[in-house]
Amino acid sequence: MSKPLLNSLYDLSGNGILRVFRQQVTAKFIPMGNYRGGAGLKCLLVFSVLHYLGKPIFLVLIRFERQLSWLYKLRESKDEEQS
Repeated sequence: MSKPLLNSLYDLSGNGILRVFRQQVTAKFIPMGNYRGGAGLKCLLVFSVLHYLGKPIFLVLIRFERQLSWLYKLRESKDEEQS
């Protein structure tokens, strides 16, 4: 029996991170149009960290938003200074 390509939400099923890594490594060796050269290592590392840790980090940030408001204000003041 074969696995379905799409899940019930019409997203690609399976382990997406491995598929993306395999595709990027292939693009490094076989130039494919706009994908020529593939993504860099830093891009793939950021993607994998966000893929695995994005939801837990988001849940913590939402839960402690009131306590972290000073951090957001500090960031805004630094952004205004740079402008």
